[in-house]
Amino acid sequence: MCLNSTKIRWEHVARDVLKALVDLYIGKYKVEDIQLDTVLLDYSIGGVVDVKIGSVGEELYYTVHEPKINGNKLDEILSDIVGRVLSGLEDAEDPKLKSSVLNETIYNYVKVTSGWGPLLPCISDPYVEDIFVSKSSNRVHVVHNKFSWIGWLKTNIVLDPELVDRLVLSLSRRIGKHVSLVNPLVEGSYGDNYRVSLIYGKTVSPHGSSIVVRKRGINDWTITRLINEGTLSSTVTSYLWLVLENRGWIIIAGHVGSGKTTLLQALLTLIPPYKKVITIEDTPEITGTTGLWEQLIEKNEAFTRLPQIDSFTLLRFALRRRPDYIVIGEVRGIEARLLVQASRLGHGVLNTIHADSPDSVLKRLIAPPISIPKNLLNNIWTIVVMSAHGDRRRVSSVTEINNDVSQVEICSDHGEGCEVDHIINSTVRLTRVHSRDTLRHEILKRAMFLESLVSRGVFSTHDLRLRILEFYNSVEEVLAEK
Repeated sequence: MCLNSTKIRWEHVARDVLKALVDLYIGKYKVEDIQLDTVLLDYSIGGVVDVKIGSVGEELYYTVHEPKINGNKLDEILSDIVGRVLSGLEDAEDPKLKSSVLNETIYNYVKVTSGWGPLLPCISDPYVEDIFVSKSSNRVHVVHNKFSWIGWLKTNIVLDPELVDRLVLSLSRRIGKHVSLVNPLVEGSYGDNYRVSLIYGKTVSPHGSSIVVRKRGINDWTITRLINEGTLSSTVTSYLWLVLENRGWIIIAGHVGSGKTTLLQALLTLIPPYKKVITIEDTPEITGTTGLWEQLIEKNEAFTRLPQIDSFTLLRFALRRRPDYIVIGEVRGIEARLLVQASRLGHGVLNTIHADSPDSVLKRLIAPPISIPKNLLNNIWTIVVMSAHGDRRRVSSVTEINNDVSQVEICSDHGEGCEVDHIINSTVRLTRVHSRDTLRHEILKRAMFLESLVSRGVFSTHDLRLRILEFYNSVEEVLAEK
């Protein structure tokens, strides 16, 4: 009797707590009924949510249609959620769950227990890249993969101001960070797929609390996929592959949303499986490499804006772990000085930086807070600039840095193009380690190899890893015969 009464008491407590969450996450927002003048895209998420993207006047809207919930249905959902929570049947860490097809009950269960609440349709949509909502407007905005060239689309999801605050608090706990009026800025990862940036209250923003969620893409961003999509050519890829193979320092520059991290991720899929790669990030975005991978993440203190273990500390630590390649997701400060040392010690180095040209990259590296002496910038081998035009992201230029820190254009959209002869005649770095004939042979061989993989649809990291291993094994077999 005692055990039964305790169980009943816990069920009542759980029901009260979950009822408050259900009332908040299901009742404190509205999905507006917006009539689109023209529908440009129409699809379903998991068989539960219908999405339509279209125009209203001069504006594009992202609209969702969820199952309507009346009073009786709300009680049914609440009872189901209580039962699932008490029995521990579901893991709501990933709102996509284990299946591509959801049902109404699981959908609402995840909406409450995942902490996403009314953001769940956008979170579950594989084509949505970024999500934003602030307390000032309360309307959710998204960046959609098919319309990313436009920018942020308005949705028909509108939250109560109170709910924005509650979502910030809930998500901060789920990413393991403390947020308050004293510490109003936090960011971190929710599982493996979401990067969350939060503002709480009006301490730093007169617009109040806000949420930005960046989602990891639905595809493996391998180098073969980028070649297939026209981001860069097979010959330029072959050039960068040779720079990597010779452990040069590659910097990828561009504006926000230009595809810097995507290209960085893709270049890592050219590294042989028996080479060791250490990546260092403040918030994890890199998904892996075909090499032996160690991932290091900054650790932040709960009650201070300063990181407890920052990129500089992690980079100094990484240098003692015998990496072949060191990768920093984004260079912002003094950690770049250690990258100079890493390059001089013979490690391959890759990083991204916010800049729009090779000149601006070098100026940022010289200026505070990075402050690298100009005479040490010749450790950089190659600067790749990414740009976004409409819905297309591509490599707009590839530039080498010489010993005197002068710049040599290897490839550009508006120059002589990216032909093999132009690359061979322009590169100084690679002609120091290869004769021109050997260099031509290597670029052509790798370009043909990559194009054959693209034509055969080798786009996953796993499949590409096997093909890269075969490529290097065949080379080693030839060398072993000599």
